[in-house]
Amino acid sequence: MELYSTSSLEVKYDEGQGILFMACFRKAGTEEFIAGFLQALQYAEEHQVKRWLLDLRGIGSLNDQEESWLHTHLFPRIMMNLGTGNYVAMVLSEKCYQVLLKEAGKFGLQSYNSFIILNNFCEVGEALHWLQQTAVPRAS
Repeated sequence: MELYSTSSLEVKYDEGQGILFMACFRKAGTEEFIAGFLQALQYAEEHQVKRWLLDLRGIGSLNDQEESWLHTHLFPRIMMNLGTGNYVAMVLSEKCYQVLLKEAGKFGLQSYNSFIILNNFCEVGEALHWLQQTAVPRAS
């Protein structure tokens, strides 16, 4: 089910898999980027969606404002309103993934706490497989 769409990004929810998908096709303005995430977040909060696949390959790397917004607004709101056990798979461009891999190492691409379990990938199939292996309740 499509939740939000612009020429730069779209947000969908797959009821069968219980996964919220956000795909960025090209670099959007920061306001559009945030608006897409806010639509996804609103749906996730209303339906207790615990699995997210964020396909950011189309934008290359995030700018400082976008990255800051994710860490200061999106992730804290997920933690406050959705509680523990949220799985976020971020699919990055090959270049961005390799830079992170070089800087942080394989285990540095993953973040585990009781609220958000985050893993970075450079292929959608791997990210989807990882999310499908998680045992979380599906949205209603």
